[in-house]
Amino acid sequence: MNFTKKTGLKITAAVLALVTISGCAPIIIGGGALVGTLATRDKGVTGTVSDTQISAALKGRIYSHSSDLYAKIGINVQNGEVLLTGSVPTAEWQADAERIAWEVNGVKQVLNQIEVSEGGGIGSMAKDSAITTQVKSRLLFDGSIRSLNYSIKTVGGVVYIMGDAQSQEELNLVSEHASKISGVQKVVNYARVKGEPAAAG
Repeated sequence: MNFTKKTGLKITAAVLALVTISGCAPIIIGGGALVGTLATRDKGVTGTVSDTQISAALKGRIYSHSSDLYAKIGINVQNGEVLLTGSVPTAEWQADAERIAWEVNGVKQVLNQIEVSEGGGIGSMAKDSAITTQVKSRLLFDGSIRSLNYSIKTVGGVVYIMGDAQSQEELNLVSEHASKISGVQKVVNYARVKGEPAAAG
């Protein structure tokens, strides 16, 4: 009985530690559920941890440079590619964010979509969040799309897509789903077909 309890505590601790590192919410099936969830992404466990490390390092550097800059931008990382979004008051802030991103080990590409303006308010952020949720939901419930392979970010009604597609057909379908959501102004697709270089669409 004691052995079972100790073993259970060790497994629970390991799962919690992995959740902290990955930021993912696993479907709890057993001790190996989290790793199983991460592995279903084409980039696998190693790629997920790598992207998470890049994201954490970049966020830390941005915050150390300027907490105001940190509060105004969004950071998404997929396969070593960093997508920067948001609105900043000056071009200098925009350039600083990109420069800092390039300084992080493991970064292969920086996609700077930060706008120089005061940006929208809380209402705009709420609308963007709702759009992102709807896009993710459509991808999740489309059986022909491996939704875990994609990262979705919406800023000012523009939907940014990153990740890995199984085929060009799947990639086109992802963009189509996003474009049909009410309030979407534009879809920028940085995802790549598996084995091919990424390209904005």
